[in-house]
Amino acid sequence: MGSFVNRLIGIAATCVMLSAAPAPAQDKLIVVADEWPPFSGAALPGKGISIDVTRAVLTRAGFEVETAILPWSRVVSGARSGDYDVVTSLFLDAEMQQALTYSEPFFETQVKFVRKTGSDVRYDGLQSLTPYVIAVGTGFLYEPAFDTAEFLNKFEVTTTLQGVQMVAAGRVDLTLDSTHVVTHSVLMEDPGLLDQIEFLEPSLADQKIHMAVSKQRPDHDHIVAAFNTALAEMRADGSLAALLQKHAVD
Repeated sequence: MGSFVNRLIGIAATCVMLSAAPAPAQDKLIVVADEWPPFSGAALPGKGISIDVTRAVLTRAGFEVETAILPWSRVVSGARSGDYDVVTSLFLDAEMQQALTYSEPFFETQVKFVRKTGSDVRYDGLQSLTPYVIAVGTGFLYEPAFDTAEFLNKFEVTTTLQGVQMVAAGRVDLTLDSTHVVTHSVLMEDPGLLDQIEFLEPSLADQKIHMAVSKQRPDHDHIVAAFNTALAEMRADGSLAALLQKHAVD
């Protein structure tokens, strides 16, 4: 009887140890994001801030990682179906949380409206925007109240830069995005716009950026917990700050 009980205790202890251990190396995590420079992009160093940080943190947590930049529609559908394990470059979003388990944030940015330099367009709450035409990215998530505000006149564009160019040309009144995204897009692709546009105060939102794991994976909670632990370690030892400095961001 004692031998049998000891064997049961040993088996239970082994199961606990296996459940707490990092995923084995052969269990590769597929990490995806859409084209959203400087946070994610196929041509960016390390594929962008979000991909680079997510890869580094997951690797430190003991996972093998494969990354890809995909259209947003494929990112969303693949995460919901379980074809992709991890999505990064995410603002917190209630709808996405139905399919994904979010990590602690690893970066923060401000979402602001952009107007033509010298314009008298003002922002004082969403109702103040009703007279204006606002360029928004198709499928983009900015801030929940704005995203669901059907009373606003929104004009869909493909990229942030396209929206900024339309503002500068006077074709729309406003566009919006992360200040990091707007600044990077203009500097890299159309620096002549710098003097033609300006950010509106106050910001629409201060948004934190996360990675999240598909709930189709039975170990999604474990992966997120391991990520959060490794992220805290990297904050404490300065390696996260060093990685962000490589991307020339605060």
